[in-house]
Amino acid sequence: MRGREIDAISAVRPEAAPEAPRGSRGPVAALLALPIFTKVLVANCLIVFLGALFGTLVTAQTVRGTPGDSHFELVFIFAAIGAGLSVAVNFVVLKAALRPLDVIARTVEEVRKGNLRARADRDVFSDPQIENLRETLNAMLDRVDEHSARLRAMSSQIINAQEEERLRIARELHDETAQALASLLVRQRVAERSPNPETLQRTMADLRALTSEALEGVRRMALELRPTMLDDLGLVAALGAYGRSFSGRTGLAVEFRANGRPERVPPEVELVAYRVVQEALANVARHGSAGRVVVELDARPTALIVTITDDGRGFDPVAALDARHRSLGLFGMRERAALVNGKLTIESAPGRGTCVCLEIPVPQPAEAAVG
Repeated sequence: MRGREIDAISAVRPEAAPEAPRGSRGPVAALLALPIFTKVLVANCLIVFLGALFGTLVTAQTVRGTPGDSHFELVFIFAAIGAGLSVAVNFVVLKAALRPLDVIARTVEEVRKGNLRARADRDVFSDPQIENLRETLNAMLDRVDEHSARLRAMSSQIINAQEEERLRIARELHDETAQALASLLVRQRVAERSPNPETLQRTMADLRALTSEALEGVRRMALELRPTMLDDLGLVAALGAYGRSFSGRTGLAVEFRANGRPERVPPEVELVAYRVVQEALANVARHGSAGRVVVELDARPTALIVTITDDGRGFDPVAALDARHRSLGLFGMRERAALVNGKLTIESAPGRGTCVCLEIPVPQPAEAAVG
């Protein structure tokens, strides 16, 4: 990917002149590579030296030719010539020396307008400091371009995940809730036309069963979208209930342990912990091929620690979190943890299971009061 980005960038901008090896530079190239301060200093020293030498020679010749005359006019002429020459030489030197900065400024302006492909080309008058600035700017723009590509890829993954979740909810509504409601309507019509009390009683029993199934399906979907138990009873009760529900739905043995009953922590902390457990269990069910999962909640005075351990086939966390093949689930867990200043650690290896540990600092009452 990196090579393709560099090739694309090279195709957009014109090629800069190849840089000659440092050992083969001539005196002119070495002079052009001097820092701006040195260039200006050398130019001014040459002006002073040549002006003094030339002025002394001309003054000596003039004094010898007219020994008794006043030479104030000559002094003013030399001063004007020296000042004009100094300004002209400084203008040329500074214009050439600052030209690389103009290139950098134009590049920054292009980036400000939204062209992230713009790069600053090397200039023959560039000195080491400006060259270092140019390389740093180009490297920074390369990183920005790379991060933009990653962001676009992650945005695409997020959109796909949203669409998949909507599709799943739509299927569940159609296959379960809609079918149950359709069966209710059919049973109601049968009950309306049934003259036999026994048949009517059996039909009403079926209607109650179908209604219970439809309500259970709606309740399950509502709990997956937003766990009301988390708001009402707290994290321990919500995790325990979700573990039992998940185990009954997938057949995966889920054991929940709570070390100490924690006090209620901020709602955002509880929600992050719940969502991380939810995503970790979903990953185990989808990819882990595990037979048992242990969810452990450790409530400490200064931190809330949640650990999810399974005996599945495991994976390589470095490869899974690589920017080019990043798992959206793992990325989402890390981003959620970062929202509450938490730390997510993933320990896994092929064939050795997986351990996901979430540690969230809990603000103390004094800190909360000050905040």
